[in-house]
Amino acid sequence: MIKLKHVYKIFFPNTANEVLALNDMNIEINPGDFVTIIGSNGAGKSTFLKVISGIETVDEGTIEVAGQNVTGDPEYKRAKYIGRIDQDPMASTASEMTIEENLAMAYMRGKRRGLHQGINAERKQMFQEALADTGLGLEKRLQVPVRTLSGGQRQALALVMATIAEPKLLLLDEHTAALDPKAAKQVMDMTHKIVAVKKLTALMITHNMEQAIQFGNRLIMMHRGRIILDIGQEEKARLTVSQLIEQFTAASGTAFADRVLLS
Repeated sequence: MIKLKHVYKIFFPNTANEVLALNDMNIEINPGDFVTIIGSNGAGKSTFLKVISGIETVDEGTIEVAGQNVTGDPEYKRAKYIGRIDQDPMASTASEMTIEENLAMAYMRGKRRGLHQGINAERKQMFQEALADTGLGLEKRLQVPVRTLSGGQRQALALVMATIAEPKLLLLDEHTAALDPKAAKQVMDMTHKIVAVKKLTALMITHNMEQAIQFGNRLIMMHRGRIILDIGQEEKARLTVSQLIEQFTAASGTAFADRVLLS
């Protein structure tokens, strides 16, 4: 499904601020994998997702998505394969547009657009059915501007938007980090259900190690632009947070000091 081969990404090259964000990154992710991604700040986690989606270009190496070499493709050309949600609830939706307008825009992502109506009766029914699965009553509020929604409701909408066009890949960059515990649980339960029902391949960055262990069938830990741990489903099911920290310390040669990962 996804292959990264010898990928390098350097920010501010040849300056005093040079950062090697991805350092000879190599990974293959199979169709249907739900991979949780952890690592201390600056490990390259967000850059990893951004080079897959096309937000950032790579300096060296190749990227394949769904059997296609997309290394040189801009973000808009990859949109038909990929749904993505950011950490900020404001970032993945258009505040001044209504719920149904946001969904109509998301549904057309990666498709050829003509002069046909963006929202018709058939699409409205589709939007209502998709929103009903959130359990938040959003299907009754299609005409409401998104700016009136809470952070949890916006992230729930963003999740529906990211998956309504049936992407092959879902990228989640700490999409529950800005939410209160109740809303975060709702959005994570939705995420788990949607990934399973739609049989998506998913990559999810999280700073919550318990969440990283609980969800998905594979866990990777990054450090200084590399993958230092890649844990499969069977081992992951037996892991505790303390054991994961021990493995990080052994693999990286450094003490794990990022307290937020223990939340």
